[in-house]
Amino acid sequence: MKRTKFSLRTGLVLVLLVVSASLCFAKAGQETGATAVPSGKAGAALSWQKDTSPFQFDLYFYGAWGTFYPWKGSYVEKVIEQKTGVHPNIIVATGDEKEYLSVLVASGKLPDAMVLEYYGDMTKRIIQAGKIYPIKELTDKYAPEFWDQIPQDVKTYHSETDGKLYYLPSFMSSKEEFQKSPEKQIFRPFFIQKGIYEALGKPSVDTPEKFIAMLKMIKQRYPDKKVITIEPPVDANQWGLTGCFTLSYLLGAFAPETYGNNYYLEGNAIKFCFESKGMVNSIKFLNTLVREGLMSVDRVIARQETFGDEVSAGIFAVTTRYPIDIYKQHNPKIMQVTGNEKDTYIPLEYLHVGGKDPQYAGGRGTGWVGSMVTKDAKNPGRIIRYFEYSWSDEGQMDNLFGKEGETYTIVNGIPRYTAAIIDELNKTGDAFWDKYGFERRLLMWRSLPAVYQKLAIAPQGYTDYLLATGKYAKDTYELGIGSPDAGGAAIEPNPSSKEGVQFQKIKDVWSKAIAQMIIASDDAAFEGLYTKAMDEIRAIGLEDVRNVVWANHLDDMNKKLGKK
Repeated sequence: MKRTKFSLRTGLVLVLLVVSASLCFAKAGQETGATAVPSGKAGAALSWQKDTSPFQFDLYFYGAWGTFYPWKGSYVEKVIEQKTGVHPNIIVATGDEKEYLSVLVASGKLPDAMVLEYYGDMTKRIIQAGKIYPIKELTDKYAPEFWDQIPQDVKTYHSETDGKLYYLPSFMSSKEEFQKSPEKQIFRPFFIQKGIYEALGKPSVDTPEKFIAMLKMIKQRYPDKKVITIEPPVDANQWGLTGCFTLSYLLGAFAPETYGNNYYLEGNAIKFCFESKGMVNSIKFLNTLVREGLMSVDRVIARQETFGDEVSAGIFAVTTRYPIDIYKQHNPKIMQVTGNEKDTYIPLEYLHVGGKDPQYAGGRGTGWVGSMVTKDAKNPGRIIRYFEYSWSDEGQMDNLFGKEGETYTIVNGIPRYTAAIIDELNKTGDAFWDKYGFERRLLMWRSLPAVYQKLAIAPQGYTDYLLATGKYAKDTYELGIGSPDAGGAAIEPNPSSKEGVQFQKIKDVWSKAIAQMIIASDDAAFEGLYTKAMDEIRAIGLEDVRNVVWANHLDDMNKKLGKK
């Protein structure tokens, strides 16, 4: 990507965007009754403030990858515990996450509270089995002002069929937040090591053909370097029908009408991404990389848990990753080891296929994980009060920034880490996050405060990137094709239904097919694998599943529009 000097005009645009986000944050707090103080200082007394005596409870987090979430004495933990008296004992799944949760449920004894993917199969079963407290039942009894702080959008969309809300979703953003936030989509594009890109003459790579030509140059000039990686593993059960995050990014370029999503609309019909010619061409693009010797076949089955370490080690000339992870985690680690900025990663241009701009589902979604209180909780009142603190502006600021005057200051109404904090981050990498614990401790996140933190912690390159790529975002929230956060899972069949069983078989067939197609030996083999997979998928019951997904699509759309 050819990078130009950050102009005064661009800088002013960014300032306006961030100030708008600040005003939006404050306005949202006023509308819901929350303390709208970006500094994190306490506003009107809330129920959590009535009892700050020492208290511990078990809080389960579903993802085995979240090993950095348990409390270990970090700075943010001390800020939170000194203020609230609460010390969550965070339990992280180990091994197979679904199996771990199944065993936990089968034991007959749940932790006091849980943070689960709200759209997960087991989450739905736990709620339907009556094992989770309704949020309003707890707020009415223990934190009466909290209910009014929860946005109506959350209540409208996330309430169950009985009309009750059982969890608080993280990262659910409003339409206003989406419009004002500089971060409009969170897909994972390609990044290249800066020194290599400059040595190649900063070539334009805005088409697949140019992109592959550049990779061939890298292979020729840097024989000891692994040329490119996708984000592993390829698994439709784990990452949705697109198979992996890299394919979601490619799909938005090869088939903009899908917005990189699992599902898309074609007239009065809902389509699965594997029915799109663009999806097939996205996989063929990766197959070309393998057949040209640019990407090794092990990328299909490599472990997600070790991928981050591989990126930080700089072993790939080109990689995919969440942009903020590149700037916040990987580049600081690389600088810590090599001290050479040329070894860090910079973003490449977005791919354009057939002269069309890529399109991606915008970051306005229904959220990611849901925080809930189980009926096995020994003190549900104290937990819901801690949730009130966590949800509040004050709790968010404590979690993301620490203590004003010590780790951050307010500059023109915007929270900024102190120069010493930024310097320490750049020099110590992982040790920094272990020491301070910013972002990692509450396990409850709101979208706009999180954007504050990204802007405060990232270098100028990240804000340049946001401004350059926001134009490719499409607000798909009201289309009824699910959420970009959840990959469309909200419209999929109930796993225990006949169609749910059929859909699981379809995912198994498709997941295997993607992997085989990526490493196919030639075009004939590639086409044969796709044809065989689609024949199997139709035979399993694609149309039965489609009928259910269509009905769920209508329900999803109506819920988002506030219709019953």
